[in-house]
Amino acid sequence: MYQFLIPWKTLATLIVILLVWGCTGGNEKLYFSSLSDGWAQQEEIQFLFSPEKINHPTNLYIYLRNDDDYPFSNIHLITTLKTPIGETLIDTLSYSMATPDGEWIGQGYWIHENKLWYKEAYRFSAVGEYRLGIRPAMRHNEQAKSIEVLEGITEVGIGIEEIQAEQ
Repeated sequence: MYQFLIPWKTLATLIVILLVWGCTGGNEKLYFSSLSDGWAQQEEIQFLFSPEKINHPTNLYIYLRNDDDYPFSNIHLITTLKTPIGETLIDTLSYSMATPDGEWIGQGYWIHENKLWYKEAYRFSAVGEYRLGIRPAMRHNEQAKSIEVLEGITEVGIGIEEIQAEQ
């Protein structure tokens, strides 16, 4: 019986590896930062990366993972992308996180993963280290004061995907 279990464990491991690799498309680099006690409004999560190709079209994504404690149907983010040559690109972004009837848009049951467009076919202009900062910009309706800690966001990440030339 022991000899029978070994191939099944090996097969199960291979299936998991293939599923994880297949879900990322194979050419997307992912970076994540975990949040244990919510996301403080003034906390900018920073990602450092060096693109492999310059002047090559690249899709950039923001990944958000939330649980059912997230109290909103949308999210507003402020991003700051700093290039190696000193340029700074600041964007204010808005994304839907749930449908009008309250169903989460992201994939998953307990943790919902949202893959959100950040920049489409972006071309990195210089060799070196880039810094992408992401912070929330949420407040309750009819209130000017921002929320101190945004509950329900468990992880924030970025995806960098080189666009493959069609053969």
